[in-house]
Amino acid sequence: MLSDLQSQSGIIWAYRFDADGAPSRIPRDEMPELAPTEGFVWLHLDLVHTRAQSWIAEQELPDATQEAFLSHEPHQRLDHSANLAWGVSHDLIRDIADKSEDVGALRWIIGEKFLLTGRREALHSIRMTAEALDRGEPAASPAGLFEQIIEYIIDDVTDAVVRLVDETDSVEDHILLDRLHDGPQRVGSIRRTAVRLHRQLSGLHVLFRRFAETQSGRSAPDAVKGAASRLLQRVDGLHHDVQSVQDRARLLQDEIAARSASRTNRQLYVLSLLTALFLPATFITGLFGINVKGLPWVESEAGAFFVALTCLAAALLTLVLLRRRGVIGS
Repeated sequence: MLSDLQSQSGIIWAYRFDADGAPSRIPRDEMPELAPTEGFVWLHLDLVHTRAQSWIAEQELPDATQEAFLSHEPHQRLDHSANLAWGVSHDLIRDIADKSEDVGALRWIIGEKFLLTGRREALHSIRMTAEALDRGEPAASPAGLFEQIIEYIIDDVTDAVVRLVDETDSVEDHILLDRLHDGPQRVGSIRRTAVRLHRQLSGLHVLFRRFAETQSGRSAPDAVKGAASRLLQRVDGLHHDVQSVQDRARLLQDEIAARSASRTNRQLYVLSLLTALFLPATFITGLFGINVKGLPWVESEAGAFFVALTCLAAALLTLVLLRRRGVIGS
């Protein structure tokens, strides 16, 4: 049974920031307001909770903002009015121990006096932000706090890109040394991870570029535009790194395919030579295997020896002919 007011409204936690940006947790038995007289507030909601949806519906927010915040739309987006900005960003889902490789949706609304965030799965960047606030790290504004959350998302992507580059280097070294037996599986894993990161960064790039460089963001709040410009620079750098990894992974996949084809061709070459060398001997043994009169050495005591010698001579003659024709290198 939920015992405190915030839990009954689906609020996971609430922070109050004073005029200097110093954070403090709002007591669980106190319901925060979206328009505090001093500073601003951050409320984080569990959108699975039906009371959270009801609480959002009771607030004085535009219908489009509420609809986007409560929807199940998984795609990254960013919209704004003159006083508000809202949207959806992707973040790594956090399991019991640590972050996972799965991606969840973080929904947010930035106002002049508040930052509202909501999720349906536990998210890593939100937990990291809350831990930073508990250590006393300040936030100057709701847009600044939102920028801090996105910074943690970008840091997670950065760590994933670094691990991806290291894995790509390892696979490349093993391929060049021809010691990689599970190359297709490892390169496939690299490409899948790179595609996931590319999609996540592409979504962030489109969102922040819209505010930082296009006319559609001119009417957005100035604080949001400033945060978008700073975040866009980091996203662009990471975007280039991920594209580089994707290009290297494709080249490695082509290299593996070429080496596999070369190895197969060598095996077929050896098999073809063996077939060519033993073809005359096979013909001779087949010829002597027929049960008719007139075959040489049928009555001879050394007939088997002569037949074997003939097979060997035929194979040697085939070898000489193949070498003269350049099929076998000298």
